[in-house]
Amino acid sequence: MRRRLVLASTGSIVLTSLSGCLSSVRGFFRDDEIDGHESGEIEVVVEGESIDFTADRFQAENAEDSSVYFHFHEGHEPWFMERKRVTFAEAIDLLPHFAYENADGNHVVTFDGTTYDERDGGTTIRFEINGEAVDPTERKLYDGDELFLEIATED
Repeated sequence: MRRRLVLASTGSIVLTSLSGCLSSVRGFFRDDEIDGHESGEIEVVVEGESIDFTADRFQAENAEDSSVYFHFHEGHEPWFMERKRVTFAEAIDLLPHFAYENADGNHVVTFDGTTYDERDGGTTIRFEINGEAVDPTERKLYDGDELFLEIATED
């Protein structure tokens, strides 16, 4: 009888521990989903020129290749993220007139048909969130994040 009690107690402890782990795993995956929308500020500077994201060509209502996951709305300056959480790199890649690629650990950003590649001497690409340098392929975006991307060449 005592042996059954020990086994039952041990089984109960294991199940309780596993349920905590499973709860954490569910929370991890749920973090990728967004109920409603989240938004924040963004500044992108290419060759010393700040990009005007209020221009029609960037607005979801007017852009041909707009994404629901990361976009701008007509008459609004902040970025909006809906349905699924994205990384900073994915966000840039989803914007009209932009593309992002990671080439052997180097950032490659294309804007308006011009490609900026960190592997080229004199090209720097800097990603910051809330004033701190980040790896854009790892850092997911959250409500209120202030994004900054600067692309510069020595040419």
